[in-house]
Amino acid sequence: MLRKLLTDLRMYGALEAMETICSIKKKEEFALAILQAEFTHRQQKAQTLRMKKAKFPIDKEWSDIDPSLNPGINFKDVQALGNGEFVRNKENVCLMGQQGTGKSHSLIALSRQLCRAGFTVQFYTACGLVNLLEEAKEQNKLNKVMQAILKPSLLLIDELGFVPFSESGACLLFDVFARRYEQGSIAVSTNLSFDKWVQVFGSVELTAALVDRFTHRAHIYIYEGESIRLRTAKQRKRGK
Repeated sequence: MLRKLLTDLRMYGALEAMETICSIKKKEEFALAILQAEFTHRQQKAQTLRMKKAKFPIDKEWSDIDPSLNPGINFKDVQALGNGEFVRNKENVCLMGQQGTGKSHSLIALSRQLCRAGFTVQFYTACGLVNLLEEAKEQNKLNKVMQAILKPSLLLIDELGFVPFSESGACLLFDVFARRYEQGSIAVSTNLSFDKWVQVFGSVELTAALVDRFTHRAHIYIYEGESIRLRTAKQRKRGK
């Protein structure tokens, strides 16, 4: 009867735990154990779903980074953001610096931390996000797509600065920053300092307004050092 009831209630975590906790004789302890098993099961299932919905391009963790390779980068402080306080306060994060130093890796590792902590995250490359917005505008679906972009606790925009945007694309991305201002957090990785963002957005006025909003409540970390990808390539070449 109990197994059928748990199945009907879709309490699969409790159902799986039945064999290990059925020997508990005290009713209160049994009830606590079975509910704890169900709670843990649902937490794990929700975490898996958040990871899937985030659409990370690759699985990266902090354990995959060797801080000694670039001791000038403060990886520990970035990792500490995983407590989620900046997301609760609707603040932003910017990882700025040279290519190959671990900016994208750090963004993904941090975001996976936050997914485990219960926050919703959505990953985009800057180019991919602008393309999505422009296509949505052409198909008269911009409002629907914009609502989806505004929904997650943290919006990730990776590789800002590699490709300049069209005037329309720049305006659409500005709209994303403006709408999420003090409403939801944005985390950006970029190879350009703020004064060079005009190279991407085109308009001096639009760029100034965007940077002003983004940096108002932002945690900014500079990534300076040797490209790990380049170092690995050199070591591979020596090995041959």
